[in-house]
Amino acid sequence: MTLFRSRSGVRRQATVAAAAVVAVALLLGGALLVLVLQRALTQTLQDSIVAIVDEDASVFASTGPAGLERSERDEGPDNVLVQVISTQGTAARVLYTSRASRPDAVTDLRPAVGETRFSGASLLPMPLGRQEPLVVARGVDNAGTPYVLVAAASQASRAEAVLTTAALLGGALPMLVALTALVTWWRVGRALGSVDAIRLQVERTTAAHLHDRVPVPATDDEIAHLAETMNSMLARLDSSQRAQRRFVADASHELRSPLATIRTSFEVVDPSVPETSWEQLGPIVRSEAERMGRLVDNLLLLSRADDASLTAVRVEVDLDEVVDAEARRLRQLGGVTVRLENAPMRVLGDELQLQQVVRNLLDNAATHARSRVHVTVSTDGRRALVTVDDDGVGIPARDRERVFERFVRLDASRSRDSGGTGLGLSIARELAVAHGGTLLVSESPLGGARFELSLPLPPTGTADRP
Repeated sequence: MTLFRSRSGVRRQATVAAAAVVAVALLLGGALLVLVLQRALTQTLQDSIVAIVDEDASVFASTGPAGLERSERDEGPDNVLVQVISTQGTAARVLYTSRASRPDAVTDLRPAVGETRFSGASLLPMPLGRQEPLVVARGVDNAGTPYVLVAAASQASRAEAVLTTAALLGGALPMLVALTALVTWWRVGRALGSVDAIRLQVERTTAAHLHDRVPVPATDDEIAHLAETMNSMLARLDSSQRAQRRFVADASHELRSPLATIRTSFEVVDPSVPETSWEQLGPIVRSEAERMGRLVDNLLLLSRADDASLTAVRVEVDLDEVVDAEARRLRQLGGVTVRLENAPMRVLGDELQLQQVVRNLLDNAATHARSRVHVTVSTDGRRALVTVDDDGVGIPARDRERVFERFVRLDASRSRDSGGTGLGLSIARELAVAHGGTLLVSESPLGGARFELSLPLPPTGTADRP
């Protein structure tokens, strides 16, 4: 119900807003149109009356009232009243009128000779009952005597046209606003229908159905982009959940192996049989316990990497000393020949974590090498580089990213019997990334694999030591 109210609220608000905007726009546009029409019609009538005044003034100035009467009788328009008013004396006297029914003066305007005055023009449309005639008065001279020539015309027809236009606009406005509201209500409803479909699908999606996807409307608008973004999020969550399940299953399998070994050892050992003494059980249990301890530590480290809580310590570390110590350790273990090309190099980070990265890389190389491991510490001016090469069988190009996945073993040599869990390279990459670096694998000039660790140098550059 909350969603329905929210949806109805959005739909209603959009409809009301659209209707209000259209209503205001139509009102302003209609009012402007009526004013423009009123002005245009008034100006047209005024221009026609001025033209009549110009003609009659010329006739009156030359021939007097008699000539004006003949001119009006022959050519004068029926809808225009023409009068000649004498301004001599105290009272105005109409010398000539084109309509016998209008003997009185139609205006009080008394312009001087050559001056023209207007009355009755209105910017706003007036009701027919209050509409005044449009009057043009001009001062004229005949035989040295000043007169006022007046022309007046009714504005009723033009006012009726303006008022009719205003009425039509007023009648059309509610229909247009209603049509706008209906279209907006329908279109917003369709858009919110897509949102509702997305919501219902998300509501049905659980941890067991992360493979489901929300419907994407074929509108290529913001809602479609939202649906695509949500599908992308669900795909990431699904992938993360699959990886987590695989990780838990692999971790359980790895822990099951040493536990099974310890349990079997306890079942086999019999205190009454001299050949199966408890002294024989100790090394087995100790070895498997250490293996379990290493696995648990690795799992905890990877968990910290997933939470982005690695490398809390940032100090200058002598990377060349870390590599030198791990190379000496590998020589002492024997089995492979270790060659080291070292250069003084300092980086920022956690010394123990960097030591673990280098150890994992060297142990991995020693496990897969036939006889030689070559370690190089150098720099390209901006980053410190640690390269580890071996002369083993190498890693196929298609598997060079898989080797960094957790619990991945590419061949039988990386078996559980040899103590490997498939986490060493994963941990090395996670720690490298946590230090702002990279860890990549490629083909080695020795014929095996080359692992290249790249770490950023401190802001002040490398610190050379004697």
